[in-house]
Amino acid sequence: MSHKVLLILCDGLRPDAAESCKHPFAQKLLSDYHYTRARTVFPSYTLPCHMSLMHSQTPFEHGVSGNIFVPAQDGRRGLFEQLRDFKKTSAFFYSWGELRDICEPSSLSYGKFISSVVFGGEKAGELLTKDAAEFINEYSPDFAFLYLENTDIVGHMYGWESEEYTEAVGKSFGFIEKILTDIPEDYSVFITADHGGHGFDHGTEMPVDMTIPLFVKAPSAEIDKEAFASANIIDIAPSICDIIGIAPAKSFRGKSFFSK
Repeated sequence: MSHKVLLILCDGLRPDAAESCKHPFAQKLLSDYHYTRARTVFPSYTLPCHMSLMHSQTPFEHGVSGNIFVPAQDGRRGLFEQLRDFKKTSAFFYSWGELRDICEPSSLSYGKFISSVVFGGEKAGELLTKDAAEFINEYSPDFAFLYLENTDIVGHMYGWESEEYTEAVGKSFGFIEKILTDIPEDYSVFITADHGGHGFDHGTEMPVDMTIPLFVKAPSAEIDKEAFASANIIDIAPSICDIIGIAPAKSFRGKSFFSK
């Protein structure tokens, strides 16, 4: 396989919120894409979960257990570094500054940061979605990562069971519809979350914190249904490597959920 991938992550998106979302595009994804309730890592905070996603390791292995980055003495190898070394192009669109730590800056072909602190989560998501679609259409990167933060911001502010959170989930699916309508259909697509949430917080081993939605469209690859049904966030990077047609890093602990 040698294809392009778009990864979209909605921070703090619970599976039950995705499944019950009344936005018609959410229902279309549930119908048209492979979908499962996957598991994230503990502690279920944003930076450790992103590090685990991109480096295919648990927090115990990569050493980041909170939302403050801890450098590794011997360095780290994640998905972006692997793409760079295989001469593949990548792009990263994000609104939470701490996410700059998930890769070496030199591993990116292109990065775009729009601060949610300045613009607000919803507006930052809107602007990043537009920029990501325009960049993909003009430059066709092998891998693009779009981070949508507002669901987490609203969850912390109003609660994960609030009407405001439900509304934010719907708007996020609106952004997802926008970019997937605008970009070429030959991109494989992964849509997921870093963690869930309860009350006004997350980070525990409660199922609502540790369970994440995972949507996949990969026309060129066959899903291993058993592996996909038990997918973990650390399985996403090696699965993306499979689609793009590069070897996973030797340090990756997760396994691809595509059939060989």
